[in-house]
Amino acid sequence: MSLRPLFTHIESIAGLLAEGSAILTPNRRLSRAVREAETQYRLAKGDQVWASSTILPLRQYWIERWRIAVTRGLVAPANVVDTSAQRLIWRRVIDADSHGSFSLLSPARAATLCQEASERLALWRINLADPTIRQSFSFDEDSRAFLRWEEGFRKALCELDGITPEQALEQLLNCSAAMDQAVALLNQDELPPLHQALCEASPAWTNIQTSSAEGSVLPVRTFADPRGELQKAAKWCREKYESDPEGRYAVVLSDMHNDRDRLEFYLRQEFDCLTQNYSSLPVNFATGFRLDRVPLIRDALRILELSLSEVSIETVIAVLQSRFVKPFAFRTDRRERSIRHLRELAKDEVPQRVLRAVLDELFVKEETPAPWDTVLQLEANGAWQKRPRSPSQWLEPLKAVLNAWGWTLGATLDSLEYQQAVQWQEALDTFASLDAFAGALTFPEAIQGLRDVLSEQQFQPRTDDNAVQVLGPLETTGLSFDALWITGMSADRWPAAAQANPYLPHGLQRQQGMPHADAAWERRWANARWEQWVKGSKELQTSYVSQLDGTETLPSPLLLHISQAPESEEWSADSRWLKQISSATFTEVSCDAVPVGKKERAAQGVGTGVLEQQSACPFQAFAASRLSAVPIPATTVGLLASERGTLLHRALFELWGEFHNRAGLLALTAEELEALIDKAVNYAEQGLQKERLDVLGGEILTLERRRLSGVLSRWLALEQDRNEDFAVIAREEPREHELAGLRLRMRLDRVDELSDGSRLIIDYKSGALGNVNQWLGERPSRPQLPLYALLEPFAEGISYASLKPGVEGFKGIGEREYESGVASAEKYLVEGEEGGIGALREHWKHALTLLAEEFVGGHSAVNPTDEACRYCQRFALCRLGEQQS
Repeated sequence: MSLRPLFTHIESIAGLLAEGSAILTPNRRLSRAVREAETQYRLAKGDQVWASSTILPLRQYWIERWRIAVTRGLVAPANVVDTSAQRLIWRRVIDADSHGSFSLLSPARAATLCQEASERLALWRINLADPTIRQSFSFDEDSRAFLRWEEGFRKALCELDGITPEQALEQLLNCSAAMDQAVALLNQDELPPLHQALCEASPAWTNIQTSSAEGSVLPVRTFADPRGELQKAAKWCREKYESDPEGRYAVVLSDMHNDRDRLEFYLRQEFDCLTQNYSSLPVNFATGFRLDRVPLIRDALRILELSLSEVSIETVIAVLQSRFVKPFAFRTDRRERSIRHLRELAKDEVPQRVLRAVLDELFVKEETPAPWDTVLQLEANGAWQKRPRSPSQWLEPLKAVLNAWGWTLGATLDSLEYQQAVQWQEALDTFASLDAFAGALTFPEAIQGLRDVLSEQQFQPRTDDNAVQVLGPLETTGLSFDALWITGMSADRWPAAAQANPYLPHGLQRQQGMPHADAAWERRWANARWEQWVKGSKELQTSYVSQLDGTETLPSPLLLHISQAPESEEWSADSRWLKQISSATFTEVSCDAVPVGKKERAAQGVGTGVLEQQSACPFQAFAASRLSAVPIPATTVGLLASERGTLLHRALFELWGEFHNRAGLLALTAEELEALIDKAVNYAEQGLQKERLDVLGGEILTLERRRLSGVLSRWLALEQDRNEDFAVIAREEPREHELAGLRLRMRLDRVDELSDGSRLIIDYKSGALGNVNQWLGERPSRPQLPLYALLEPFAEGISYASLKPGVEGFKGIGEREYESGVASAEKYLVEGEEGGIGALREHWKHALTLLAEEFVGGHSAVNPTDEACRYCQRFALCRLGEQQS
C-alpha cells in the first residue's frame, strides 16, 4: 500500500533542488516530508541515482554551516554549549546570586526562562551594552535580576571557552566565505533578525509559501467534556482510514501536553491495538513521551531515589511492584505485609534507616542480600553518597545501584522498551558530558541533574509512515491532508493569552515583535495557523469543549465565519453563540473630516509644532492638538531632555540680559564671564520644579550644572568670534500669528540686530539640527523658522543656533550670508527666480497656509512620512503598527 505524499508541491521547488539550493523548513516533520516527496518525484522521472539534497530545519542548517566553516578553517573552533548545559550554567549563576531581594519558588524554572530570554535577545540581535536598552531593564525587579545574572552567565561561558549557538551564528554571519550556498525558505513565518540576516547574507535566497485550493470547512462540533471530544476524534480517524487507507488524515491537538496520552488510548481502542496488536496502530505521533516518564526509565529513577536520606513511601511501593526489578527471593505475602506496614507509618517520606528496617524482612539473606547491602560495598563505610562528584564520576555508582536492584532483569524487554534502554544510555552520555558546566554534585543533585537531562528528551518510537497523524498546531505547516480535525478550538486558546517572558521588559518584547509578547502577536499567530489549516486540507473539522473546569467556554473567533448546520444528537452548537451570530449587525461610522469649529478655534491657540505634525502625519496633529493625546514622558535617570532645554534657554536669557550685545560680551574679563555664567546657571535651575529638584538629588544637579557651564562657555566663545557686531533686541519674546483662521502661538528665542540694521531670528537647539532643505518643498517638514519669517516686521534672516557639543554653530538662510552657516537665500531659489528672502517668504506663506487649512478643515489621515513614526508613540490610536504587521 502506497500512501499519498504529505508534501504535494515538490514541482515548485524541483528547480531549486536541481540548482543545489538548500531548502530550509520550519520543523523536522516538513523536512522529512519534502525528502520523501523528492524521492518519489525522482523515481517517477526514472532517476536511479541523484545527488543528495540539503533539506533541513532552518536553525539546524545554519549550525551545520557553522560547523562546515570550522572544518574549512574559516571560523575559529569553539565549544558550542547546548540548551541543557546553558540551563545548568544559569542555575549555578542564579543559586550563587547574593544580591537579590527576593526568593525564587523554582530556581530551575527561573533558569529555563532566563535561558529563553537570553536566546531571544541574541536572535533579535539586541545589544545589552546599549545604555538605552539597559535603562529599559531598570524599572522591574525581575529584569534587573536578569541583567545581573546575564553578566554572570557570560563570565561563566568565557571561563569555559564556550559560546551559545546564536553566538556561533553571529560568527558565521561575519564570515562571507562560508556563506556560499543559496537558500530557499519553505513556508516560514516571520524570521528573527539574526536568521533574516543570515538569509540575506547568502548568495541568493527566496521565501516560498505553498498553498492549495481551500477545502471545505465543516460546522464546528461542541462537546460536553474533553473525553467526548477525543473519543469522537479517534472514531473519526478510524472511519476515514477504513474508507481510504491510502489517504492522509490528522488530528491537531491544541493541548498536546494533556491530550496526547488520552487520545492514543482512544485510538488504540478504535483500532483494536491495546493488547496483542499494540505495534500495529496506523498512527504517527508528532511528539513522544518525555523520557523520564516512560515506565522503564521512570522506575530506574525511582530505584535511585531509594538511596536518598528521605524516601517517598509511594516510590518504595512502586519499585516493589515494578516488573523491571529482578524478582528477589521473598514471598508475596511478605511484600504485601511490608507495603501495608509502610502505609501504616502515615508519612509521605521516611528516613533510610526506617525503610531498611521495614524491608529487611522481605529478603532471605542466605539466598539474596538486600540491595542496600550490595550498594554499601561501593566505598568503605558506605560513604559513596556523601562525596560530591562530577556527573561522569557519578555514572559508576548510579549503575551499581541499578544493578543491585536488578533493573531490566525482571522481564524480557519488548521492542519499544529496548529502544528506551538504548536512549537511556545516550542520556547517561549526555549527563556525563556536563562535567565542565555542572561542577561537583551531591547525590541528590546528581539524581535531579539526570532527571533534568531525561525530561528534555522525547522518546519517539521508531515506526513506519502511517496514514493518521497526531500533530501539534505548528507541525501541519506545509503539509497536505485529505482531512484534518482541530481540537480545542475555544476562545480562550485561539488566540491564546499573551505570555511574555517575565525577565525581559514587556515594552521591549512588544516593540521587537517577540513571540507571545502581547495579544496582537497571539492573534497574528492564530490567524496564520488557521490559514494554513484551511489551505492544507480538503476537509477541515473543528471542535471545542463547552465547559472546562466548570466554566463555560465559547468557540474561537476564528470560527465565526463558518456556516451553521442543523442540530444533531451527536453534537450541538452553543445557543448563545448562535444568537450572537444571528443578531450581529455592523454600524457604519462616518469617516468624514471634522473641521475645527468656531468655539474650538476661539479657545484654542496651538504651538508651531502643529504644522510640523500636520506635515509629517495629519493624524499626528489631530491626535496631539485636538485629542490632547500627549505621550507620557519616558522615565529616565537624571534630567529629561525637555528639562535640559529649559535650563539652556533660561541661562541664555539671563546672560544676554547682562551682555545686551557683542561689545558687552567682549568687554568682560574671563573671571567676570565665569561669574556671570555661574549666576545664569543658578537662575536656570530655579526654573525646575521643586519636586524634581528633591527627586534628582545634589549629585545629579552638580553634574548638570557642570555640563551646562561647559556648554555655555563654548557657545559664548563662538559668539565672541562672530563676523560682525550685533545687539540682542529680543529674548524669549511671545508672539502670535494667524494662518487660515488658525491662531498660532510661538516664542522667539532671540532676535539679533546686525551692524547694517538687518534682523536675524535665532532658534536655540541643543540636539541635531537637521537640514535647511527641510524648510523647503510643498510640505516643509521643519516649518518653525519659516513661520517665524512671516512675522512682521519681517526679519532678513532665520537661523538655528546649535549648542550641541562638537557641532556648535549657525545654520540658516538670510538676505545675504550673515554668519558661517547662514547662506544667502539666492542659493535656494529656483533657477531664474529673483527676490531673495522675500521670494522664499512667499513660498513659505503658501505652503504653511495649506498645512493650516488642512488642520482647520479636519484633514487627519494616517499618512506618515518615513520619519514621522519614530518618536510618535500614538500607535494605540492610529493602529498603523498592526496594519504593517
